[in-house]
Amino acid sequence: MPNVGRYIENILPTDSNFFVDNDIQKSLEHIVELILNVFDATACSIIANSPQGQIELYQYGSKIAITTEALNSEVFNESIIEGNSKSTSNTPLNVNSKMRRVISLIILPSNLKLGWLIFERKSESAFTEKDKTILATIQKNIVNQLLQLNFIFKKEKDAELHSMISELNRDFVFIKDENFKIVYANDAFKNSYPKEMQNKIIGFTTIEHYEEDAATAFLAQDKIALDCGISKTVENLAMPNGMQITVETIKQRFEDKSGKYYILGVCRDIAEKENLISKLQKANSELDEFTSIASHDLKSPLNAIKRLLEWISDDCKDLLPEEHLENFQLVINRTNRMQVLLEDLLSYSRVDRCDSTRSDLSLENVYLEIAECLEIPETVTVHIDANDKLLNIPVVPFKTVILNLISNAIKHNDKELGVIHISLRPSHHYYLIEITDNGPGIDPKYFSLIFKLFQTLRSRDDVEGSGIGLCVAKKLIINYGGKIEVASDGKLGSTFTIFWPKI
Repeated sequence: MPNVGRYIENILPTDSNFFVDNDIQKSLEHIVELILNVFDATACSIIANSPQGQIELYQYGSKIAITTEALNSEVFNESIIEGNSKSTSNTPLNVNSKMRRVISLIILPSNLKLGWLIFERKSESAFTEKDKTILATIQKNIVNQLLQLNFIFKKEKDAELHSMISELNRDFVFIKDENFKIVYANDAFKNSYPKEMQNKIIGFTTIEHYEEDAATAFLAQDKIALDCGISKTVENLAMPNGMQITVETIKQRFEDKSGKYYILGVCRDIAEKENLISKLQKANSELDEFTSIASHDLKSPLNAIKRLLEWISDDCKDLLPEEHLENFQLVINRTNRMQVLLEDLLSYSRVDRCDSTRSDLSLENVYLEIAECLEIPETVTVHIDANDKLLNIPVVPFKTVILNLISNAIKHNDKELGVIHISLRPSHHYYLIEITDNGPGIDPKYFSLIFKLFQTLRSRDDVEGSGIGLCVAKKLIINYGGKIEVASDGKLGSTFTIFWPKI
C-alpha cells in the first residue's frame, strides 16, 4: 500500500490520534455528508494507510469496529452485520431491514491503493449497479480532493522554499525584462538600496542610482546577455546604500512559456576572493625574489667557502694530524649537504611553475630517462609492469614525482639485493601507479611525517638527503588533482600509490 503521507503530508501521530489539515477535514465532511444522504448511512469512516499503520482520517456516527483481515484487496465488499447494530438515527428500523456494511477501496489514478471508505446502512436490498456507480463517483471525488490539496500544499511549500532562498541568499539575484526593467529582486539586492529607495526597484531600470560609467556598463552587459544569451564581467561598484564592492556578475537570457525573453542576473561579492588573490600574488612575488637571492647571493659564497676549504685541506694534508684532516673533510661534507639542500629548496619553490605540457608516454620510457639521472647501484633491480601502456600526462611534473620516489626507495634500501617494482593498475578515473620496495619499511605512525618539508626518519649522516623529495612529489600530485598513499608494516618494505587524474 502507498504511503498516505505523499498525499496528506501533515498527518502526524500524537498519542494514537491523528490531526488532519482543516481544508482536508472540510472536504471529508462534505463527502461523508453526501454518503449519509445518498445511502441512508448511519455510520461512516474514511481510513488511510501510513507507515504508522491504518489512520482514521474521518469518522461519523458509531465507531465502526473492523478487523485488518476485513480490509482485503477487493475493490468492493458488502456484508450483512451479524446481531444488532446501534443506529444514530432516531427512526426505528423496519423489521425487514438489515444493517449492511460496505467496504470500498480508494484507488489513486496510478492504481495505488490509498485506503478505504467504510460505512454502515440500513437497507432491505444489497447495492445495485447504480449504487456502485454513485459510490465510485464519490470515491473519485475523494481522490481528486486529496490530489488537489496535495498539489496546493506542494505549491505552498515551493513558494515557502523560494522565499527562504531569496531571504538567505547573499548573492544579488534579479530578473530584468526586455526593456531592462527589474521584475524581480531578492532581499540581498533590495538591501543594497536605502529603505526609502526600495520601492523604486521593481518596475525600474535603477540605472539612475549609479554613476554614468557604471550605468552604461550595466546596459552594455544587459544587451550582450539579451543578444548572445549570456554575459560575464567583474565590476567595482559603488552601491546606492554607500557600499563599495567588487562583484562577479553573470547575466543569462531565458524564455518564459509565452516566449517572452528575460535576463536572470546573479552578482557575487568577490572582494574577499580578490583580496586573497592579491595576497597570493604578493607571496609568489616574494618567493620569486627569494629564489633569485638563493640562486645568486647564497650559492656563490657557499661555493667559495667550499673551494677555500678544499684548498686549505690540500695544502695542509702533509702538515696536519689525521684527526684534523678528518675534521676538514667533515666540514666539506657539510658544505656539500648545504649545497644539496639549497638546490632542493630551489626545486621546491619552483614546483608550482613546472611546465604542464601533456604528452603520451609509458612508464617504461619514463624509467629509462630517469635511470640516466640516477646512480642506480648494481645491487638494486627495478621491475616495470605496465605493458607499455601510454599515459597522457604532464611530462615534467610526472617525471619529477617518479624520480623522487625511485630515488627515495634506492637511498633507504638496507638489503644486500634491493628490489623495486613499478606497476600500473587498472582504474577508471586515475592513472594508478604503485612503487613497491623491499627496504626497511616505514612505521605507520610516521606516515604523515614523511611528506613534510625537511623531514627524514634517519640521520643525514646515515642517509644523504634533505628530506624534501617526498614533499615535492606530494605537492606536485596534489597540484594536479591527485593524491598519494603509503602502505607499510614498518618491516617488510613500503608501497607508495599514486592516484594521478586521467583528465
